[in-house]
Amino acid sequence: IAAINGPMTVHSEYALLCDIVIATEDAYFQDAPHPAFGIVPGDGLHIVWPEVIGEIRGRYFLLSGQKLSAAQAKEFGAVNEVVPRKALLPRAWELARHMTKQSPLTLRYTRMALSTRFRRRLQESLSYGLALEGISAAHVAWLNAQRKG
Repeated sequence: IAAINGPMTVHSEYALLCDIVIATEDAYFQDAPHPAFGIVPGDGLHIVWPEVIGEIRGRYFLLSGQKLSAAQAKEFGAVNEVVPRKALLPRAWELARHMTKQSPLTLRYTRMALSTRFRRRLQESLSYGLALEGISAAHVAWLNAQRKG
C-alpha cells in the first residue's frame, strides 16, 4: 500500500508498483530529474507509467514533464483513492488490516496472479531502458567535460 502525502518527483513509479495507491489531495506525480539532467528515463519509469496509465498518456507524461495531480492520477488509474491529508494513514491502515484478514496463501497467490504480466514486461524491458539511460548520462557527462575544458 502506497500512501502518498505530497509531491512524488523522483522515482514516482515506485508507488505504482504497490497493489494499492492512496494519495492526498495535494499530492502530485512528475518525473523531474531526468529532463533536468537531460537523460533518458530508462530506470523503470518508461515501463511503469505507460503500463499503468496507458501508452499515449505515459509517453506524454514522460516526454512533456507533465505534473499529474492526484485527481488526474486517479482518473488515469494510477491512484485508487484521493483523501484529505489527515485521513491518509488511517485509510492505509484500514486497508492493511482488511488484507491481513485474508489467508496469507490466498493473498500471496492472488498478488502473484495479478502481477505476472507486468513482471514479465519489466524483465523484458528494464535492462534496455537502463542501457539507454546510461548512454544518455555518459553523453551528458561528456558534453559537460567538453564545455569545461
